[in-house]
Amino acid sequence: MTNEIGDLGEAIFSVEISRDYTFRPRHLGEKWPSSDFYVELIGPKEHFFFIVQVKATSRGCDRKGNLKVKATSNKINELNAYYCPTYLAGVEVKSNSVYLMSVNRNRRKMVSNLPTRFLLDKENRTRLFNEVKSFWEKSDLKKYKKNFKHSI
Repeated sequence: MTNEIGDLGEAIFSVEISRDYTFRPRHLGEKWPSSDFYVELIGPKEHFFFIVQVKATSRGCDRKGNLKVKATSNKINELNAYYCPTYLAGVEVKSNSVYLMSVNRNRRKMVSNLPTRFLLDKENRTRLFNEVKSFWEKSDLKKYKKNFKHSI
C-alpha cells in the first residue's frame, strides 16, 4: 500500500504545482534517491528551477495540525546539498492537499510531521514562483558561467 500512496502523492503534487501554468514539473523517477521532481518556472527567459522531494500520507494531521509524514535527516540533508532552492512536499492523498516546506539547511533530526502553513494554493504558488525567481536573479551564476574557465 505504501507504494500506491507514494505514487498517488507524486501524481497529486504534479497536478497541483501545474494548476496555473507557471510551473513545469518533471518526475525524476526511482533512480534519484533524494529528489522526486525537477520543477522549472514557465515565463522567465532564463531557466529557473527548484527540486522537490514528495512525501505522501493518508493518515492526515496530528493534534497540532501538522501533516503526518516522515523524512529522515539523511534524506533532508541530501536534498539540501543541491545548489538550488529545495523543498519537501507533504501530500495528504485523501484531501488532495499539498504542503511545502523549504529545505535550506542541514538537520540533525528527521521530519516526523510537516507544518501545514504553506498550502500549495493559488496565492502560495505565486509566492513560490517569486521566491524561486528571486533566488536565481540574486545569484552570481550568470557572471560565474560567463567567466568559467573550462578545459574541454
